[in-house]
Amino acid sequence: MADNTQATITIHLVHGEPLKFSLELTEAKKMGVSEDIERALQRNSMAIEADNKLRIIPYSNVKYVEIDPAPTGLPITIIQGAKQI
Repeated sequence: MADNTQATITIHLVHGEPLKFSLELTEAKKMGVSEDIERALQRNSMAIEADNKLRIIPYSNVKYVEIDPAPTGLPITIIQGAKQI
């Protein structure tokens, strides 16, 4: 049986209220996170399907994105284990 965990994705926009999404992460999705992040950093926008709607959000309108809890298996290029002070 796959290990399922819930994650919250918050997209903080340059202008406007943050967009929040809840996502169930299966083991297969967790394993693909590293590759997904690398590909996302090469694009001009992100696409999210939620509630049977597709949203395409240009990165030029994004301040930052939070994923809580942080996924395991992050790319080596991401600083890990830091504490915000």
